[in-house]
Amino acid sequence: MDNIGYLLMKVSKDLRYALTEELKVFNLTASQWAVLKRLEMEEEHNSSLLLRTAVEIAAKLDFDKPTMSGIVNRLVEKGMIKKERHPVDKRVFILSLSSEAKSLIPTLESASNRVMNESLVHFSIEEKELFLTLLTKLDHTLSRGGKK
Repeated sequence: MDNIGYLLMKVSKDLRYALTEELKVFNLTASQWAVLKRLEMEEEHNSSLLLRTAVEIAAKLDFDKPTMSGIVNRLVEKGMIKKERHPVDKRVFILSLSSEAKSLIPTLESASNRVMNESLVHFSIEEKELFLTLLTKLDHTLSRGGKK
């Protein structure tokens, strides 16, 4: 049997590369898009301000502190996100999407979907559904520390 772990890591790397190529026209990387998308999700769900910090977003995306810091700084420079001090804990910065980022997200979502659809072009509808089911099952298993 092929090494499933290796294949999953390789596919993930290849998808990230393809997405970064697709996003070059927007001067964004796949990692920057992931941060924007995560922020959008937190804002849509009206999450606590503390879930919109760089530390929390980094934890959700499994980015280390230096990587996240670089991504946030570049997104601030590009005018895609804003950093504001927490109203109570002044040591903490809350991240939020700029109006420019909010208006660009549907286009970025389309680009992301295009990459995914092109990657799965040789899958039947049934295979896509099964693939999603199996990945979701694996994700849930790993999220619970391997417990049933």
